[in-house]
Amino acid sequence: MRTLGLVFMPEPTIAALVIGGISVLERQVRLLRRAGATAIFVVDMPPLAVIPVGSEPVTVPQLADLIAETDRVLILSRGLVVDERVLAAMARANTPALLVADATLSGAQGVERLDALTLASGVAVVDGATLATIARTLGDWDLEAVVTRTLAADSTATRVEFSSLPLYAPARRREVPMLWARPQSEIDAAALDGAIVAAAQKGCLDWPARFIHPPIENFLVRLLAPTSITPNMVTLATGVVGIGAAFAFATGWLWLGLILALLTGPLDGVDGKLARTRVEYSRFGDLEHLLDKSLEYAWYLCIGAHFATTMHSALPWAIAALIILPALCEAIQGEFFRRFTGRQLDDAGVLERRIRLIAGRRNTFLWTWLVFAAAGAWLAGFVVLAAYSIVTTGIAQWRFYRRIGDYSRTHAAAVADNFRATDYDFLPYKTVTSK
Repeated sequence: MRTLGLVFMPEPTIAALVIGGISVLERQVRLLRRAGATAIFVVDMPPLAVIPVGSEPVTVPQLADLIAETDRVLILSRGLVVDERVLAAMARANTPALLVADATLSGAQGVERLDALTLASGVAVVDGATLATIARTLGDWDLEAVVTRTLAADSTATRVEFSSLPLYAPARRREVPMLWARPQSEIDAAALDGAIVAAAQKGCLDWPARFIHPPIENFLVRLLAPTSITPNMVTLATGVVGIGAAFAFATGWLWLGLILALLTGPLDGVDGKLARTRVEYSRFGDLEHLLDKSLEYAWYLCIGAHFATTMHSALPWAIAALIILPALCEAIQGEFFRRFTGRQLDDAGVLERRIRLIAGRRNTFLWTWLVFAAAGAWLAGFVVLAAYSIVTTGIAQWRFYRRIGDYSRTHAAAVADNFRATDYDFLPYKTVTSK
């Protein structure tokens, strides 16, 4: 069974509106591809119109011959821009399904009204047999309207409430307002552009990434979005800057190295934001974190090498190891927790998010070292980073065991029984788990 995407061509002026660096029509096609569509058809595209990459223009009669009865078709209304979480929820829904919303939904121009209080919100899932039958017998009727009415009258169709979709976005580790808009003008597009860039911001960050980097990142994302520069190119450029920082540290240009390392902070946020803004993801993007960690650890080794050479001592190597090894253990532990529970350890609860704000990471390490650098105490600051790393890892260990225990007791009856059987219930306190 294939999952196909179907989008209806809006007015050319609306289709060409640019939001987040790409046109409305291009965004719709990318959203459908992101939702799992293996082939995407654009209905009634006018001659000489720009065809989005990965889509195929079709007429309604052609559509009937291109769709198999066993296909699942994810349909997106004319000119509708939605959050990718909406399409993901619809792709998971049973076939047939219809996205519905309260009739007071803002910006609901041109949306089918099912009754006085309900709108069909422009996203649907239909089986190939039904769609092919409608396409063959359509006549002069509008395909989108007929499909919507057919689903509305189908008692087996699932109605997915737009307002019921969870606002928490796991990839961004925060609640993000659900996007739904039908832009009609350049003014609408500009407002939507700002909302999309704002929604691309991750939560659960350290304090430099939360308070210092976002304005720089947003400026660069808006600058790069209309260009042909890809998120992977930004990642590679960040890597080049990081390598330059390592070389500067190794050769004793500590100020240059520190400035370059600090620059990688906001640059590191640009590639992900650009990908989310343009719906332009890559399998190689998942390797970015590996590159980040490799560069960061290389910096500490290069700093240690510089101090070891100037001091004629192996002590700086030991200090570098005390920064890297605890941080590496914490990273491995965090990755295990993510794969075990499906959630980041830093985002497991309120306390974890507060710890994340000040915990020792690349950004907090660098800004801490900057304070010592300003005082000329480069080596003392390096030692402090080692202590910072050890303390952070110790706290992470404590939270890891607490959270992994909570998760195991909740999701496995046998584990819960083991915990109860081995509980130190004779102690005069009761374990309290923060939420």
